[in-house]
Amino acid sequence: MPRLLALSFLGLLATACAPRRPAPGAANEPRPDVVLEGAHLRSYEGDTLQVSGTASRVNYRRAGGEVQATEVVVRLPPGKGSPEGSGADTLITAPNMDGSLASKRWVGSGGVVVRTAEGLVANTPRLTYDSNARRAHGDEGVTMRGPDYQMRADRFT
Repeated sequence: MPRLLALSFLGLLATACAPRRPAPGAANEPRPDVVLEGAHLRSYEGDTLQVSGTASRVNYRRAGGEVQATEVVVRLPPGKGSPEGSGADTLITAPNMDGSLASKRWVGSGGVVVRTAEGLVANTPRLTYDSNARRAHGDEGVTMRGPDYQMRADRFT
């Protein structure tokens, strides 16, 4: 009996120590090098803050500088094209954001909302942002509301 109990215990231990199988759909997905929970993000160009924000989770892969984040809130400080004296940030929220530190391009998906200092609120399923050009574009439609207008378009820049 003790031998049977010992064999059962060893079998249970071997099962518990076996490598876990990847979740469905994650079989082709490489494991991230770094995972951050509750991340605060800041990106600088020299001494100038270009982007700041938060994400509930960030996965980073060193190869290619790939980043995947969830529940993202990004603040873009006023740029050269901002109205004089506005001093307010543009706020972008997205359930998912993928990008590359190397290319400085980011894709927000899952229902992206953009709020500007001028009172514009734009909603789109997907938005691509180029940090170098400080421009966003999308081909999946957008609705926009302002202080005294509302409009819809199939694509935007």
